[in-house]
Amino acid sequence: MKHLTLLIFIMLYHGVFSQVSVSWETKAELEVPESVKYYAEGNCLFVSNIAGKPSEKDGNGFISKLSTEGQVIELKWLEGLDAPKGMAIKDGILYVSNINELVLIDIASAKIIKRVLQPQANFLNDVTITHSGDVLVSDSGTSTVFVLNNDQLDVWLKNDDFGRVNGLFAEEDYVLLGAATSIVKIDVATKKYSVFLETSGQPDGIEADGEGGYYYSFWRGELFYFIPGQEPQQLLNTVDDKVQSADIGYIPETKEVLVPTFLSNQVVAYTMD
Repeated sequence: MKHLTLLIFIMLYHGVFSQVSVSWETKAELEVPESVKYYAEGNCLFVSNIAGKPSEKDGNGFISKLSTEGQVIELKWLEGLDAPKGMAIKDGILYVSNINELVLIDIASAKIIKRVLQPQANFLNDVTITHSGDVLVSDSGTSTVFVLNNDQLDVWLKNDDFGRVNGLFAEEDYVLLGAATSIVKIDVATKKYSVFLETSGQPDGIEADGEGGYYYSFWRGELFYFIPGQEPQQLLNTVDDKVQSADIGYIPETKEVLVPTFLSNQVVAYTMD
């Protein structure tokens, strides 16, 4: 990550991207961090660590707990996972995708309370929770979004035209889904969908800023900001440095975008100036 500050300076100097600054960055002690989730009630962050290959059931995956300033509180806060990726939180429970199962973790005790297997899934990825309380999980391998119903994952929406689906973000009446080359807007009540934004790649993480704008990332190392009706702004490009930007998180109070760098084993927080 030593080249990031210089890279951002070059971007700003040439006027190519909007201004972004590094607020903090963790030490390179994480192990293939894929997703970051802000937990407001605990004023902390959870990071999913694949710690191996993204589709390998090796038991090496774990969740880290960080402070909101990037200090590692507990590197292996919870162990016993395979390749954990997307996360969501509801009523003190952390929901984590884990290849072909959704793992429910009690945050207070840091213990797994349930594993919900979906045999037809092969690459469960992002997780979001609708305003009505439904827990949704995207499966990149089958172009499917599953919904948690009691102790099973049922098909919520499947469409092969979406390609390799990934990022999920729930608004009040709709869900945004990262498809192959677009962000798709899906009506929660009717499941009807439309293209929310055409993109040049597949969005990995999607987060709202609470002010009408959205951040989204491309895994290869790009971060964008988009206000509906305007052209997306590229905020970050670390592709040449081989620094990825996987499933991003967001802290509304500080307006920080949290970028897990995957193979660089860090989380970096950025703010727009």
